Amino acid sequence: MIYMMANEEDAMIDEIITNDEVDEITRAEQLARAKISAKPLIDHLKDAVDTDEHGNIILLAKVGDKIIIERIASILTHKPWLDTKTYIITNVDRLTGDLILLDNDLHQQAGSNYIAGIKQGYRFKLPTSKGMSIGKRKRGRPRKNPTDAPELAKPVQLDAAGLPIVKKRGRPAGIKNRSKDVIHAEKRAKLDLRSKRKSKSKSKVKSKSK
Repeated sequence: MIYMMANEEDAMIDEIITNDEVDEITRAEQLARAKISAKPLIDHLKDAVDTDEHGNIILLAKVGDKIIIERIASILTHKPWLDTKTYIITNVDRLTGDLILLDNDLHQQAGSNYIAGIKQGYRFKLPTSKGMSIGKRKRGRPRKNPTDAPELAKPVQLDAAGLPIVKKRGRPAGIKNRSKDVIHAEKRAKLDLRSKRKSKSKSKVKSKSK
């Protein structure tokens, strides 16, 4: 158990934190880290909201364009990330900043306000063909031979004279280069060996029958 001192109504009291509460705090931190790792990266995309020469907030997209909105929980002190989604703009009120959007993933209508959103810390981006990058981790299986890795030099075999030995493809010379007489003689020897084995096995069977 962990003991902590806390000020309450100008009096010092002992606050006891149990192990279960510590586990809950640890799990909450793990969930927060996991959520941050899944946060899409949109820093490389162009801003969809800018200011004109008079300092007014303007939208650089029009009806029918896609827009990426990154939302945060602005009412909390640390302003954690909520979500990042891509929408299609169906209507814009450039005086109030109201946006009527279409969420293609959920097939439903959504709404936002780019003037109030910028002030609250929202980010509005214009998508590209590459789109958003999910997290800071590289996706997919790493290459066995990455292009940046230096190639290891293979050892070179040398002959007696100190020259490199050139390896030739195929069977070593002399394995299949036999004359016909040698091949026929080997075949006869194999046949004779088989016939001797057969005759021995027959003689053993006759001796047992007697």
